[in-house]
Amino acid sequence: MKVMVYNIRHGLGCDLRVDLVRIAHVIERERPDLVGLNEVDVRFHRRSHFEDQLSFLAKRLGMKQAFGPSIQKSTDTNAFRGYGNGLLVKGIICSTKNIQVNIRGEESRALLVTDVIPHGMDQRLRVVVTHLGFTPWIRKRQTEQLLKQCDVDVPMVAMGDWNVTPGRSSVTRLFPVLKDVLKQSDVDAPTYPCPSPRKRIDYIFCTRHFHVQDAHVLNTPGCPSDHLPVTCRLALI
Repeated sequence: MKVMVYNIRHGLGCDLRVDLVRIAHVIERERPDLVGLNEVDVRFHRRSHFEDQLSFLAKRLGMKQAFGPSIQKSTDTNAFRGYGNGLLVKGIICSTKNIQVNIRGEESRALLVTDVIPHGMDQRLRVVVTHLGFTPWIRKRQTEQLLKQCDVDVPMVAMGDWNVTPGRSSVTRLFPVLKDVLKQSDVDAPTYPCPSPRKRIDYIFCTRHFHVQDAHVLNTPGCPSDHLPVTCRLALI
């Protein structure tokens, strides 16, 4: 099973052009079974032309979708508008829930929790996509919520933009329940900011149910986002 995580910055490249086709090309080249996305706009803002970005990517890539907004807006027409985390899946989405995490004065955050059966597998997996906040207080709450989603009997993958480097507590608190796939593969390449990344803040984690076959930080010529995606191949043990 191939997994990817990508903070797409609503498709805004380092050339300051919004172009989801470039994001789709990055994903298409890797042919992942699961894709966790951060900073996705769903009819959210004029900056992304009020496009449903997740539906565009799902349709183009032939994948199922789940969305977990961290910010929502109401409209006169009652059309949903949101910004947050997305999941693309080759396979079956069994259930999905979105857990909001809020602290006064800070941007709202969320954890998208989805149970899936990837294509070619008969095992149900839990997938969590989140984007951690900028302060230790909200990151602590998000980390606590993430650990609550771990079930000793259910294989789980967690991924997203953690906004911190590997030595920080928001990462180390996850061990040994979750393992960092890049660390398992002896990879410590930076993921941000493109085009000259200096620090690793994007992660894929998995439970003991998986063997990490390989993991990589991808180069993205043209920088369709300010983050580099992370990929890995996981095999159930």
